[in-house]
This record gives sequence, C-alpha cells and structure tokens, in this order.
Amino acid sequence: MLSTRSRAAHSSRNRSHRQDRDIDSTASPSSRSTRFGGSASLLLLSILFHTIYLNSIFDVYFVSPVTKGVGLRYGVGAEHENGGPGARVGEKLAKRVVLIVGDGLRADKLFQIYNSPPFDQDLPLPSPLQDVPHTYAVPPYTNWTTPAPFVRNLIQSGQARWGVSHTRVPTESRPGHVALIGGMYEDVSAVTRGWQTNPVKFDSVFNQSSHAFTFGSPDILPMFAQGASDPTRVDAFSYGEEHEDFSKDAVHLDLWVLDQLKTLLKNSTTNPKLDQQLKADGVVIFLHLLGLDTTGHSYRPHGPEYHRNIRVVDHVISETARLLEDFYDDDGETAFVFTADHGMSSIGNHGDGEPDNTRTPLVVWGKGVASGLVEDEGNDDYSRHWDLRGERLDVDQADVAVLMSVLGGLAIPANSAGRIPLKYLSADPSFKARACFANAKQVLAEFEERSRAWLSKSRSVPAYTDAVLEDLAGFKQAHALAFKPFPELVDDASSGKLSVESHKRQINALIHAGDYEEATAWSMELVNLGFEGLRYFRTYDWLVLRTIVALGYLGFIVYSANFVLRTHVYSSDAEMATTTTSPIPRVLGAIIFSILSTKFFIERSSATYYAYAAFPCYFWSSILSNRAPLIRLFRSISPVRAATGLGATLIVVQMIAQAYLVREYLTYILVTIALAWPLLGMDRTFRRKEQRLVTAWAASCSLLSIFPQLPVEKGENLTIVYAGAVAMFILGLVGREVLEREEVKQATNPSSTIRATHKWLALQIGLILLSLVPTVKSALALQRKQGLPLWSQSLGWIVLVGSVLVPIIRGRPRQQPFLERLLIVLFAFGPSFNILSLSYEGLFYACFCATLCLWLLLERRIALTRRMNVKDHEESPKINGGHIRMAVFFLTFLHLAFFGVGNVASISSFYLEPVYRLIPVFNPFAMALLLLFKLLSPFVALSAITSVLNKQLGLPPFSLFIIASTLSDVLTINFFFRVTDQGSWLEIGSTITNFAISSLLCIFNTALYLGGEFLLANTEVNSRPLEVVRHQDDVKEIDVVDRGRISPLGNDSGSMSKRTTRASSATAKDD
Repeated sequence: MLSTRSRAAHSSRNRSHRQDRDIDSTASPSSRSTRFGGSASLLLLSILFHTIYLNSIFDVYFVSPVTKGVGLRYGVGAEHENGGPGARVGEKLAKRVVLIVGDGLRADKLFQIYNSPPFDQDLPLPSPLQDVPHTYAVPPYTNWTTPAPFVRNLIQSGQARWGVSHTRVPTESRPGHVALIGGMYEDVSAVTRGWQTNPVKFDSVFNQSSHAFTFGSPDILPMFAQGASDPTRVDAFSYGEEHEDFSKDAVHLDLWVLDQLKTLLKNSTTNPKLDQQLKADGVVIFLHLLGLDTTGHSYRPHGPEYHRNIRVVDHVISETARLLEDFYDDDGETAFVFTADHGMSSIGNHGDGEPDNTRTPLVVWGKGVASGLVEDEGNDDYSRHWDLRGERLDVDQADVAVLMSVLGGLAIPANSAGRIPLKYLSADPSFKARACFANAKQVLAEFEERSRAWLSKSRSVPAYTDAVLEDLAGFKQAHALAFKPFPELVDDASSGKLSVESHKRQINALIHAGDYEEATAWSMELVNLGFEGLRYFRTYDWLVLRTIVALGYLGFIVYSANFVLRTHVYSSDAEMATTTTSPIPRVLGAIIFSILSTKFFIERSSATYYAYAAFPCYFWSSILSNRAPLIRLFRSISPVRAATGLGATLIVVQMIAQAYLVREYLTYILVTIALAWPLLGMDRTFRRKEQRLVTAWAASCSLLSIFPQLPVEKGENLTIVYAGAVAMFILGLVGREVLEREEVKQATNPSSTIRATHKWLALQIGLILLSLVPTVKSALALQRKQGLPLWSQSLGWIVLVGSVLVPIIRGRPRQQPFLERLLIVLFAFGPSFNILSLSYEGLFYACFCATLCLWLLLERRIALTRRMNVKDHEESPKINGGHIRMAVFFLTFLHLAFFGVGNVASISSFYLEPVYRLIPVFNPFAMALLLLFKLLSPFVALSAITSVLNKQLGLPPFSLFIIASTLSDVLTINFFFRVTDQGSWLEIGSTITNFAISSLLCIFNTALYLGGEFLLANTEVNSRPLEVVRHQDDVKEIDVVDRGRISPLGNDSGSMSKRTTRASSATAKDD
C-alpha cells in the first residue's frame, strides 16, 4: 500500500494538474492545443514545409536544360524549321555515322597495357573468338599486352584520334546516352526515369538523321525510338529483359548485337526499301553494348571477367567495321565513334561523380576524321603509362553529339550543350569555320528562346526568327519589374560589346572575306557567351530566392524552438499562458507576403515561389506575435550556460555535417559520447554506482566508432560475414538469458507471454544460423560463374521472408513487456544482414543494436536517479537540456545507421553484389527494394529503441523527434549554401545529395516515430511512464520498469517485482 505521504503527494499532483487545465482554458489558441494534437500539427506543418522547400535548390541552382520552343536547327548547310520541310542533310564529311557505346567502360581499362599474361587464362572466350588469344602483344614491348588490339592499332597507326570523354552526374545509362545522342545534360532527377521506359521528349541526333538503326538494351533503345519526332525514322532492335542475368556470361549480350547487325545487312539484299534507307545520306547506326556494365557490376572492373569482356567488345567493333566496309563496297564514307555512357568504380558501381565513373574513352576514326599521326601531347599522370600515340583530346560528353552531327552533315540538336571538337575533324578551314558558326547559332537560338521565355514567363512560346528580342526593353516594360538583359550580348559602343545579331553579322562578314581562322575564334567565343547567357538566366533569381529560403529555414528553427518552450517547458506557467499575442507582426507578415506575391505575379513566376515566400512570413510573424517563451528563456538562463550548451550542440551538429563528406567524423562523435559524456555529463557518484553499465556503454560506442574508419570499398569476405552471424548469435543468447530470468520472475503470472517469446526468439536465432547456408552457397556459385542454384535462391528467400514474418506471426499481444517485443524486432533483421552482406555489415548491425540497448538502459537509470532526488514540491519541466542531448544522440545514431557502412559522397558505395544472391536477373525496382530493405533495417531498431525511451521517460509525444528535426535544419541550411552548379561533378552531385538527405530528415524522423509507435503498440511500456515512489520514513525507489515490465503502482501482490534501494545523492548533469 502507498504511504500517507505518497497519497498526499499524489493528491497534490492531481490538484496541480487541474489547475494547469484551468490555466490552459484561458490561454491563447496557440497554446491551448492538446499536447499530442499540437505536436502532431507541428509535424504535419514541418512535413509540408520541407517537402516544398526540397524543390528550392532546383528553382535556385538548377533549372531544366530543355528549352521549349527552339524552332530552328542549324548545321553546316543544314538549316531548317523543326518538323518542317527544310533540309535534313547538309554539307557533310561522311555519308553515315556509326556510334558504338560500351556501357560501363572505363577509359583506363581500355587504353592501358597489361603485364603478360594479365590474368589466369581460365576463362575461355565465347565461341566466335575461340581461335583467338585473350590478349595481344603491344609492340615493341614483348612483356605487355592489350585486350583491345583493334582499337589500339587504330590509334597507334594514326587512323584514329582519341581522348577521354568526361561525363556528368548522375553517371547512369539514361543521362549518359542523352548527353551522347541528345547533346544535353538532363537534370539530376533523370536517373529515376532511366529505370523504366520514358521517351526522350527532346531533340537528338537520331531526330536529325535520315534514318537511325539502333541495337542493344531494352532499357535504352525504346526511349529514343518512342520519343523521336518521327518514330518511323528510328528502328530499335533489342533483346528481352530476361537476358540481363547477372549470374551468367554477359558477353553474349554484345554478341547478340553483332548478330542482329549481320541479320539487318543480310535482309537488305531482299528488301529494297531497307536497302535504300541504309544507303541514304545521313544514316546513323547505333550499337549499345551492355556486357561490360553487367560484368562490372557482377565481378568489378579489375578482374579477368571485365578484361575478357573488353576483348569481346573489341571483336564486335572490328567485325562491325568489316561488315560495313563489305556492305558499302569500301566506299570510305563511314565515320566511327566509340565511347561509353559512364565508367565503373572499383567496387563495381556507378552513379556518382567518382573520377572512375566520369572518365570514359573516346576513339574516332573513318571519313572526316583527322589523322592521329601528330606529336604526343595532353598526357598527364593518369594517361602517361598508356603509351598511346598522338595527342590526347579530351571532350565533354555532350560534345560527342555535336561531333556526330558535323561528321554526318546533320543539324545540331536543339538543346545542345556541346562544343565542336575541331581537332577531331579532317576538313578545310572554311568548313571548320562554318561548323563553329552553326554551333554558335544553335546555342544562341536556345539563349534567345530562354530570354523570351523568362521575360514572358510563358511555357508555350511560338517559333521565331533570328530578329527576335532585338528590343529587350519592350519585354522588360511588359513583363518584369527591373529586368536586366545579359550584359555581354547587348550593343554597347563604350565597352565594345555586341548583341547577338551584331555578332552574327560580324562572323558572316569574316567568313565571306575568307578570314576563317578569325571567324572560328569569334564563333567559339560566341558559343561560350551563349552558355554564359543561359547560365545568367538560370541564376537570375538567385539573390531573392536564396534569401527567402534561408529565412524560411531559420524561421522554422525558431518557430519549433518557441513551440517546445511554450508547450513542454513553460506549459504550466500562469503568466506565460495568459500573455496576449500582438496582431501587428501578423499584419506585417501579410503585407510582406502581398508585396512578394505581386512581384511574382507580374513576373509570372512559378507557383512554388509563392509557397517559398509564405512560410517565412508565417513563421516570423507567429514568432514575433507570441515571443514570450523566448524572452522568458533568455531571462532565466545564464549567458555562460546558454553559450556553452548551444556551442556544444552546434559543434556536434557541424561534425555531423562534415561526416557527409568524411565519414571519420562519426568516429570522433562516438568517442566523445563514449568518454566525454560520462566524465563531464554524469555525477561521480552516479558513475561509481553504475560502473558496469557506464563501462559497457563506453566499450560499445568505442567498438561502433571503428566502422566509419573502415574503407567503403570492400570485397566479398565470407569469413567476416560468418563473424557477423556469430555476433548476432551471441546477442541472441544474451537475450534468451534475460528472458529466462524474467520467466522465473513471472512464473506465477498466468498471463505471462515470456515462455512463448522464448520459443520464437530461439527460432530467430536458428534462422540467423540457417541464413549462412544460402549466403555461402550462392556467393561461391556466383564467384565460380556457375549460375545461381535454384534451391539456394529459394532457401534464401524463405529465410529472408520467414525472419520478417516472425514479428507478424507472433503478433502484438496486449500487455506484452516491451523487452520481449524489442528482442523480436531487433533479431528479425539478422538473417537479412547475412544474406545481403558483403563483409562487415552484420558485425555493424550487431554492435549498433547493442549500443542502442545500452543507451536505453543508461538513460533510464539517469532519469530514475534524477527523479528520486526531486523534492516533492518541485516540478521539473517536461523538456530540459538533457533531452536536447538525447536528440543530438538520436541524430548521431540516425546518421550512423546510414553512413556506418556506406558513404553519402558515394551513394554507389552500397553494393549490389549481395542482391544477386536473390535476384540474378536485372530488375532495378526489385533490386532497389532489397537494397533499401537492408539499409532501413538499422533505422527500424533505432525507431523502436527511441520510442521506448520517449515513453519510459514520460516525455510528450513527438518531443525528441521535434527537437531532432529542428537541429537537422541546421544541417539543411549548411548544405543549402553549399549547393553548387559549378566545379567538378563529384562536388555538384555531393552537394545535391547532402541537401536532399538533410532536408528529408524531418519527414524521416516522423516516419521513425510512427514506426516505433506501431512496433511498440500494446506493450506495457505504454501503460505508465517511469515513476519514483517516496515512503514516509525513508526515501526509496521502485524501478517500475524493472527488466522491461512496467509494474502497476499500489499493488503488493506476489506477482509484482519491487526493487528498493537507498536513495543516492547522485544526479545527472543533463538538466
């Protein structure tokens, strides 16, 4: 029974609660909302805000490179209206162009020479190459070989020009082919459109050809064929998706393409229409060779498989050249371009801006191509050891589309972002000057249309002539408040600057005068000015938008902090509750929003601009109108303490921001919380009392800190996979031991669920060990290229699905101790980390879960000690400094769950190889789902632990997640100003990824909270928060969360477990 003093205290608390409710009834509407409802409303507002503001970097830093309404197409003697009756083929250097793309081919792997023999010759070449060697000697070096003798001979004999083609991010197949064939760089979101058939709805070399014959992958060809301005002009021959099997020899995909080309040429002998199409001027033949990409994913680019596939690609190229020479009777009118859409990282992935992914080979030969017998130039440390003849001529990937257009006499694609690489051409100065002029006019056509579109803010602009926009002032007066045209392309006699039309007239005059060198220089300078002008319009609104977005994020941070202070810190303060709000800030906010809206309406801005402006106006007007909590905070806390706490928090958050770039910063944070927190944040008496727990915490954090130090590039290591399984097995035994002790304690409780849970946990431990069987068998079979055994694949799926079904089949019994539910949830993902792990991922998961459990126990003991020492008349706020520290810990574990085994600067650091143990045939959605399932598993553990922690400490719903989301926006502002559209593509891609992840943390935090609530529903952790009971004659503690079961207060039956200890004077220093 409770003592008289306890009942009195309980009655006093009830009276206090009734008084609080009375006070709340007189409070302002903003503070009168329910605890849960107010928090939920804030989270919904946060989700809406962050979802809209996520798009801000694309309005600020990036706009779509597709400019609609560019009506004219320019080539050397080929100028016409798009879709009109104008000439399709103009003055040409070659009658036809053959584009061969080795998907996923790295430049160094094609060009470099290898020791003899480079690899063990235990991989036989496919049947068409059985009589030829794997490699050929490289004269005059007897001990060096090459897997591409045909391509290398073209370079060494001077028949071909060569260089490195530099791609942009994302280094994926769709954006790469769009750049090669369309001449433009799609926006970053194009990577997701490459996972399914989406027509390329913009201009391309295929559109400008007389006919295009394409062969290869079903992932690439249909988007160009279906998106062509005249679909009958593009023929696509592709194999079925089932042929893209990662467990089989991928070279057959390339040989299939060669066979289809042979069949097409053979069929033309009996099909006059086909023969006429093939022999017309302006034909483009495209061979897409996917084998290298598939082989690189499966076996990585450093092994014999990739080397062997290069040999097959070289064979396809040589056979293609021979077939076309025979078909066209050696007319010498064919130009060949061989390149790649992207490279391949050392770990067998691509997608990011790693140099191995962005550097691809470019080899051009045939009609219209300059001789390579020139002095060796352009080599650096990257290419010097290749020992290739001639000058290394590097290009941007979009330059290839312009090069093919000029070679074939075709008009340059409308949105081309390329520059003609003149050194690749064998042509007279007149042709080169006119080619450069055509390049400039095409870029300027887009610039002029972009100018007009910006001024009119119309998405549907009719075609126009070259005279459009000579009177920019008229457009300014009509559609902009203070529009300034691009200053470099405006007639200005004082500075010597010329308008677009003046430039064109000057270049025409130079060409007619025969001053081709000067005309070429003027044209290339005009190309550069055109690109600068396009960038000018894409960044025109930067200052206004960046200011609005920054104020929006800052406003949300302060608004959220004000909300926490009002509802969870000063919620029972009578003076705070009765403070009236001022309407003046809200009126000012409405006025500012009206002014900005008027500006956006006049300038016909995007609808998102209004949303960007609405949020900061709302946030700051709300803050200023209800600023009492912030004023109270600044008055009640000492400046030194505030500066110390704020400084420490910002330092940790900044270290998390640096971890996006350098994973090792997570190690520094973990070591800090392992050692500095116990020493500086806990009382010495508490550390002595909980010495074992504190030591275990420090050891676990120290072990976990090792993983960010490990290399991201890791090979398959089954021994370490075994170690991960053993670690999870040991944790399972510890969990069973805990349940066995609890079973003894609950032996007299007929409703106890522990015995059943004990059996289910044993099943989960068994599944962890069983998962090693399909893991090892499938890995060895794939390594030996034996294909994936059906029984192993089936067993893997059974174990994976079965382990996830255990928590579902077990159900969620009511009044189940949360410890039982936690163990079932945590071990449900153990088998998946075995099957889908390449190396140390299983060890990481085991250590991560152990650290989270220790964190939960340590926070509980700190809270018990603190509450035990609170005097009866004292009431601590629901949220204090310790809870901010917990939110920082939560953010740290959140980022560790993602970056512990990967690197955000290289999203491709998350391997696909283990996925082949379950899905050997290319299926991007299914593979992505499996990879996502593995990546999200640690987050499920984090959500469950944090949900228990939130409830055990009696914190308001969403409170920890609200604080964490507020702190995460410090990261978001940081990354917003780091976003760049210039520099290396690694830098550009990384800044976009960093901002997107940090901006989505709020939504992700909400998902984690809801996930934790779902996982812990109906457990006894929901019954009652942590409490301390004080007896009249002595201060004693009842740990009502003893071993995961919350015991009802006031019950003296034998089924209750009470642990009574002498009150300690130790207190945690968190508050």
